[in-house]
Amino acid sequence: MALFQARAVKSDFWCKKESGMKGMLAKAIQQPVNDSEVRSLFKLAHEKSKEGRESLYNAIGDLFERRANELQANERGLMIDILERLSQEVEMSVRVNLANRLAEQGDAPGDLIRMLANDDVQVAYKILSTSPVLHDTDLIEVVRHRTMQHQLAVAIRKDVSEEVSAALVDTGTEDVIVTLLNNQDARISSDVLEYLADESKRVDSYQKPMVRRPDLPSDLAERMYYWVSAAVRNYIVENFDVDIDSLDDEMSATVNDVVEANDEEPTVAAERLVDRLYDGGSVSAEFALKSLHQGQVSIFEFAFAKMVGIRPVLARRIIYEPGGEALGIAARAIGLERSIYLQIYQLTRKARGSDNRLSKDEVVRLTKFYESITRESAFLVLRKWQRDPRYLNAVRQIRK
Repeated sequence: MALFQARAVKSDFWCKKESGMKGMLAKAIQQPVNDSEVRSLFKLAHEKSKEGRESLYNAIGDLFERRANELQANERGLMIDILERLSQEVEMSVRVNLANRLAEQGDAPGDLIRMLANDDVQVAYKILSTSPVLHDTDLIEVVRHRTMQHQLAVAIRKDVSEEVSAALVDTGTEDVIVTLLNNQDARISSDVLEYLADESKRVDSYQKPMVRRPDLPSDLAERMYYWVSAAVRNYIVENFDVDIDSLDDEMSATVNDVVEANDEEPTVAAERLVDRLYDGGSVSAEFALKSLHQGQVSIFEFAFAKMVGIRPVLARRIIYEPGGEALGIAARAIGLERSIYLQIYQLTRKARGSDNRLSKDEVVRLTKFYESITRESAFLVLRKWQRDPRYLNAVRQIRK
């Protein structure tokens, strides 16, 4: 015989506050009063104290857990309703205890697990991150309608499917997506990976976990090579089957195309002008920065090359290198202030036709990198650049 029977619709006992918890149970219970468990529930329903409500919550949860198979669907629904109402009255620790007890049980009642998964994140966290009872539809519902903390708990599961991964990415929340990318057991579709690879142009935090994923195709790694930081670029070279010489040549060609497209005056005349000014001692950081502000890109490039002591072609590579690390090393080596470095980085992005507005995260990243290297170590890298015409070999000296 079933333990409970729903004899009234939910609104009946929500609207009749005066009946209290005892009234709710009375309408639901079909078992004889001499049933010891039923008598115990009636006794607990009399208790209006916090301790009594907590005892009733534990008793119903325990009864549900042990005898769930004996309940019909409407009876299970009624018990869930009672637990949900009690959830507003009992201590968080009581709910957490029930959730933690059920989180790893493969035979735990599904409707009880779903209720706990939608509770406050302190209760839901272990359920969402470990429970084998939850289906994709349950997880996607939580991802779409609950908090970022709930989403983070889902993102660390060992069995994240492509559908759940897509829902997590759809949130657009950077921390959630980074957590998902770092979960190498999560399955992510090729379409979503391609989308995130493109997004990593503007969201630096995606770059490192993306290239460390075992399911990242080589063609996406090659595509990312052109905009990721130097440290991530080195990882791509070392861990993917890519033609490094071809990639390096293509990057050089891209830089040359950009330079030619933005060069508003003859290159030869700009070089001669800078040579004369340099011989006269007039080439300085202020002169170079002013040229860049005025849109005289070629003059800035030749002035920068003179200041750093390298060939103009290598200077362009350093100036336009994605991520700004090489530019930071060169600026540190010749003693430029951080503010000047940031202005040069910002204005050279504009010269490439990119959005030259720096986000707060990008300013923090560039500043942290610039301050992490000493002028002495930067000068050692610059000396390698001056001796070795191969740009990539020099970039490999960068250490974060």
